[in-house]
Amino acid sequence: MSTVYTFQTFQQAQAAGEQPDFIRRFVQQHCASKPYKMALDADLYDAQKNPGAERFAQAYALMLKRLSKNTKQDTPHPDMVKSNLFRRLNKQRATYSLGNGVVFADEGVDKDRLGQNFDEQIQKAGYFALIHGESFGFWNNDHLVVFKLTEFAPLYDEKTSLLQAGVRFWRLNPDTDMHYILYELDGFTEYTESKIGNVMQETTPKQAYKSVTVTTPGGGLESVEGENYSALPIVPLWGSDLHQSTLVGLKAYIDNTDLVMSGFCNDLQDFSQIYWLCENFNGMTDDELQEFLVKLNLYHIAGADTSEGGKITPYTTEIPVTARQALLELLHTRVYEDFGGLDVHCVSADSTNDHLDAAYEPLNQNADDFEAQVKPFIRQICALAGFDNAMPTFNRSKITNTAEQVGMVISEAPIIGQDMAIDLLPNLTPEQKKQAKAALMAESAARETVGEGENDGDET
Repeated sequence: MSTVYTFQTFQQAQAAGEQPDFIRRFVQQHCASKPYKMALDADLYDAQKNPGAERFAQAYALMLKRLSKNTKQDTPHPDMVKSNLFRRLNKQRATYSLGNGVVFADEGVDKDRLGQNFDEQIQKAGYFALIHGESFGFWNNDHLVVFKLTEFAPLYDEKTSLLQAGVRFWRLNPDTDMHYILYELDGFTEYTESKIGNVMQETTPKQAYKSVTVTTPGGGLESVEGENYSALPIVPLWGSDLHQSTLVGLKAYIDNTDLVMSGFCNDLQDFSQIYWLCENFNGMTDDELQEFLVKLNLYHIAGADTSEGGKITPYTTEIPVTARQALLELLHTRVYEDFGGLDVHCVSADSTNDHLDAAYEPLNQNADDFEAQVKPFIRQICALAGFDNAMPTFNRSKITNTAEQVGMVISEAPIIGQDMAIDLLPNLTPEQKKQAKAALMAESAARETVGEGENDGDET
């Protein structure tokens, strides 16, 4: 009997030893875990495919088919209506904090040395941390690379809970080889699993994360040496202190919304506004009645044998709209309350800044929780890049009543000064603020010139 290995921690993986198929078994275990399966579902919801409601509808249709005696083909229906609520809410939370990039309070942090796309990678890591529950940032010498939970299997230390190792895995197509990279403290090793025979091979021996080139005083190449970091150059990022995907709370809202909307659409097709009650037609089988109903709906006319008392009586019905509309509105309101999102329908063009601040408060509270995870993540990345004690801050994107804010700044201009008032005006671009200050200086200089001329005339 073969031994079943489970690697929950870094210590357990070390105890198993460096066996040839260690990498493959570890990745298989990761792909069978609940967080990984949740992340796969989250990707489907993120792509507006929403499998939850579809699975329920399929199971319900199968149950009805088993209970029904009708052998006819099922009536075709249009595709299920699927909301984009999951992506919209998560994008709102991620871009609210990270949409304007990262700002460092410490002037010692050279942002250019963090890579040209550092802000974009941070936003990408934050978004995947929300929808998957966890993402990973790999500092690759001079730039940041983001790994998703669906492509990286982590190994944490059971004593310190720090990430000590991990495996990145990918396959371009189902008929191509599987590739693995084992990341450890002392370097990384590449493996390939052949699609034929499932044979694991080491394709690149363990090598250091950084290469240091040593040259002679004359400029000649002397040697190339490998160098590692003081810690594993892969940093985990959690979406919240719950350490779970946002799909956990949003799934029920999205599935019920999709089911109600799709059921509404199906009713318009299946639910007859006029139906008929056929009397003295008991001799017909269920299949014959179904065929009779199809022809009646198609031609709107039917022949009834009235010689033996047969009769067809029409009845009109209405689709229940009010209850479903109320349920959809309730689901919409509650999902924004529970998730802590900003519902733009709750604000209007004439909302004051006080009303807007109140509407943003739930989003601010969740942003505080989210940024509490992002800040230490960025600090660890900066430490790997050579910047200690980095202090990242974020400029949150908010809607404001511009007219009210401009009026307040203008009213306070005599107190705070015109230069500061120009800086506080939210409706001007930085270039327009420079032009306004230049015009203000020119006007002031002109006034001083006129004043000096008047004084000279008086003296004469």
